[in-house]
Amino acid sequence: MSSRVGGTALTVAFVRHRMAQVAVLTLLGFMLGGTVIGLAVARSSAEQAIQDSVRADIGGNRYALQTGDSAASKAIATVPDAMPVQDQTGDVLAGDLSAPVLVRAYTKPSLQLGIVIRGTRPRDAGELLLSESTAQALGIAIGDTVRVRTGDGQRPGRVVGLSVDPANRTTSTLVQLVAESAQFRPTIWLSDTDFYTVAALRPVLDQRTATYQSVDTVLEASAQNRPQFLSAMRFVPAGCGLLMGILLVAAGVVLSRRWRLDADALIAAGMPPALAWRRMLSVVCATVLAGEVLGGCAASTVLLLSRDPVSAWVGQQWVGIAIPWQEPVALLGLTILFALSAVPLTRLAARWAERRIPRPSQGRWATLAGALAVGLGLAALVLLTRLSLGPHGSHAAALVPLAAAVVAFALPSVVAPILCWGLPTATRTLMRHLLAGLRPVAATGAVVMVLSGYWSAQNTYDANVGEALSSPLEPAGSFVVSEMPDNSIEALAAFYRSHGGRQVVRYAIPDESKAQLRVTAPKVLTCMSSQRTLNPTEVTDCFPRESAAPLNRVMLGEPGSAPRADPHLLDNGKVGLLLFASGDGTATSLADTRAEADSQLGGNLPGLVVAPDSAVAKKFGLTANGTSEVLLPDFARLSPRDQFLVRAAAIRLAPSAQLASGTDPTAYDRLRSVANTASFLGATTAALILLLGGVALVVAHTLTRRTLVDIGAVPGRRWGIVARWTAVPLTTAALAIPLAIFTASGGGQRTEASYGSLWFLPGLLGAAASLIVGAAFLRPPPTADE
Repeated sequence: MSSRVGGTALTVAFVRHRMAQVAVLTLLGFMLGGTVIGLAVARSSAEQAIQDSVRADIGGNRYALQTGDSAASKAIATVPDAMPVQDQTGDVLAGDLSAPVLVRAYTKPSLQLGIVIRGTRPRDAGELLLSESTAQALGIAIGDTVRVRTGDGQRPGRVVGLSVDPANRTTSTLVQLVAESAQFRPTIWLSDTDFYTVAALRPVLDQRTATYQSVDTVLEASAQNRPQFLSAMRFVPAGCGLLMGILLVAAGVVLSRRWRLDADALIAAGMPPALAWRRMLSVVCATVLAGEVLGGCAASTVLLLSRDPVSAWVGQQWVGIAIPWQEPVALLGLTILFALSAVPLTRLAARWAERRIPRPSQGRWATLAGALAVGLGLAALVLLTRLSLGPHGSHAAALVPLAAAVVAFALPSVVAPILCWGLPTATRTLMRHLLAGLRPVAATGAVVMVLSGYWSAQNTYDANVGEALSSPLEPAGSFVVSEMPDNSIEALAAFYRSHGGRQVVRYAIPDESKAQLRVTAPKVLTCMSSQRTLNPTEVTDCFPRESAAPLNRVMLGEPGSAPRADPHLLDNGKVGLLLFASGDGTATSLADTRAEADSQLGGNLPGLVVAPDSAVAKKFGLTANGTSEVLLPDFARLSPRDQFLVRAAAIRLAPSAQLASGTDPTAYDRLRSVANTASFLGATTAALILLLGGVALVVAHTLTRRTLVDIGAVPGRRWGIVARWTAVPLTTAALAIPLAIFTASGGGQRTEASYGSLWFLPGLLGAAASLIVGAAFLRPPPTADE
């Protein structure tokens, strides 16, 4: 055999003589590809279902407009491609059976609402689409005639098709084509024309008597309305891929000695060593890649064929599946990258391990240098920590993690001599030889552990402190729909209560086409008077820091109700009022009024709520503009699935409304999520550094390990050597945990909030990787005959 032997011939020979290895590698690749790509396809299909549902709700158009103003409705008639839709709650009746449905009536056959899975779309007035689940429950088939009951009465309809909502399996919707009549009163208009570009509509949009949004904005709102299982699945494919990857690496460690014998056979036959290893690894990599591709294809096929029961688990009804490209490309790319780096890492470790044994004097100097680095690093860490706690400690705080990194990097150089203390000279010399390549691997892993643990703990602490000091934008556990047309509120309230909700609070938004009334704290008015200004932005230092909206809107409550205000704006039972009518940001009138504290108000909710017949409403001419802000205070009581359904209903009933939720992740939640992600990534990186570097050293020390067995070394002594060798990265990982929290906590001085529970994960996973490498080192290497 020579260097000309390769390609197909070498692959066939490898498969024939190493059938068990090929089967194991293919199976592991199959499991890895199936797990990562299968989970990625499931997550992508669920997200695609939400997007398809949103697009189907607005008929594939680009813009949706809602208004309850008659003048705005007339102005919409100037838009040539505007398609009116009337949404209202009702019932579908078939014989003696009936079921509640959302009735969507429209007049133009070209509008394609909903997703049809059987039958056709309505073409003539009276024809309708019905949700498949509702049709099955009532025993309705295509071609049957049913009755549609709404607040306008009853009308007949013939079922010509069945529809599904991919994002919500329980949606009950009836879409009917109707003729123009006095009973047809549109609640929403759909168009591909940007409504704001229509001159006749621009004034009503500026006056906010009509609201509209693009499909991109609605899709963004739907993306924020991602169910909890989708958010949880964001990193699941990567996590499962990591676990399966570690299993694949472990299998590679077990099979590496066989690969080494095969490579030695090729070298003995005259093939250059680098080429021999490259061809061996190419065959192994191709085997794993083939398994990954087969696993990904198999998982995708299974999901396609079983999409109905799989989507039912998450309350959806997929019409198809969506295959993302990022995860497959990343998986195949990382596999190839790992295969390409395997040979250089092994050869580099061999050079480290087989280099000339350092003289004792060199070892002493290395130990002294490591001890000096640890001592100076600790001194700098303590000094910088004390300075960072001072009033001008931002620059010192930026250098604290650098000092911690120096200490972490020098730790193995101190730990190794301590663990070898008291050994016989020959054994100590052997340990120096074995530890020569391990120290830089352990040092690099320690730096990653300390920095990622520090960063995770620090950011979790900052998020918890910031959250404790800030005022929420909306009540905890609530859901807010802003600028919702009044004629859609009843449908949302009924839907909300049918899914377990109880309270629905409504604040009418006043017409601000001529002037805008704002509420603030009385001390802001005092500051404006003392500084002789009518612009509140010039006295921001006087804004109450406790309020999330120190300059907030005034809205209308129930007739006869007492004025209520954001507690953080009240001072001796009063709030300040500013009237803006000039359009240049300066107030034209200042006043104050008495109000009661209402903890629900403030932030995204109004700062002051007054009755329509109150003195404030009469004085400033506050009249409702046809839209309201709706608060669902007990939204968090609903199950995650019902929360998602209510959000989806709000988007469907009011596409142009603004949504906010007290259950949504805040900036502090996102910061904690990023910190946790950094901890996971740091733990993964540290473990891979120790695993790859340690395994490469185990392979490089094959001759030494074989010699220890051949000379008949006492098992206890060999165990002692392996234990000391393993204890270097293990002890370093254990010391990295307190070093990380000491750095983040300012030496234990910052105790105002929690640091979370994941900052120790990098050190913990690093310690586990050290034990795995130690077990691989202890395993007797193969003999030349094996």
